[in-house]
Amino acid sequence: MKIKDYYLSLLSENEDFFYADNQSIEKTTDVHIDKAGDTIKIDFDTTYGKPGSLVVKYSKFKDWYKNNIDKHDNAFKAFVEEYLTSAKETEDVVSEVIDDDGNIMSSDDKPNNSTNTMVGSKNNWDLEKLYKTLPKSIRFYGGGGLGMGFVTW
Repeated sequence: MKIKDYYLSLLSENEDFFYADNQSIEKTTDVHIDKAGDTIKIDFDTTYGKPGSLVVKYSKFKDWYKNNIDKHDNAFKAFVEEYLTSAKETEDVVSEVIDDDGNIMSSDDKPNNSTNTMVGSKNNWDLEKLYKTLPKSIRFYGGGGLGMGFVTW
């Protein structure tokens, strides 16, 4: 085990700690594709033993895959590594709502409110307040040409 990985494994004993870069992705463990919701979730293990997931737009992955189909043995791992290389963690407020499983809810998945009517566009959500109440186990990324996404653990 590298010294860096050993140090990160000690830090990761705290549940709130997570570190990911293009060199810390050991392997992908599962892939979930939701074509209707246009999302792909790639589960991975880090080199220091902590599991994580990357969730991005499926259409962005497909575009990337078309240009990289023959370049990598494991396209999903290569995508996660390239995503973490090009995208940067952002504090920008997101317009999507994240459900309890860490999935992006599409804009037409509006939950019922207490009067059992659909929540509609007349409601003004304080997205900054919503963002601050999200679990610390979600980090948002963007600006890398592969679209907005998030890493969760």
